[in-house]
Order: sequence, then C-alpha cells, then structure tokens
Amino acid sequence: MDQPPSAVGMVWRTVLTVLVLAGALVGSLWYVAFEAKGFTLFQQLVVVLIAFIVAIAVVSIVWITWAGRRGFMRPWH
Repeated sequence: MDQPPSAVGMVWRTVLTVLVLAGALVGSLWYVAFEAKGFTLFQQLVVVLIAFIVAIAVVSIVWITWAGRRGFMRPWH
C-alpha cells in the first residue's frame, strides 16, 4: 500500500524528532557521566539543558519547514 508524499514526509520528520531528542539525552548524559568528572552539579545540569535547547531548535526547524510548505504559516485573517 503506497502512502501519499505528505505521509512519507511526516514519517521521516517524526523519526528524526525521536532520534534528535534521544541523541541529545544520551549524548549529554554520556558526556556528563564520563567526560566531565570535574564539573559541579550545576555545570552538569547546564550541559544537559543546553543539549536539549539545541535539540529543540533543530526539531523546530524541521517542523517549521513542514508547516510552511503546507500553508500553516499564513496570517490568521
């Protein structure tokens, strides 16, 4: 069963969202646990927070481009 092109675009964006957020979590926790032994708890929390801010920015760009192509970014007249 073939899917419409919009469904295929939705699938890869969803997969990318999960991978980016999981990568941010695993990568930042790995760094904090094994590479940043001299950091204080506050510094470790900042590393994790910045990783999630960057991940959310990447995911937002992916979904904003999808919304723009579908006309969701039009003025609300």
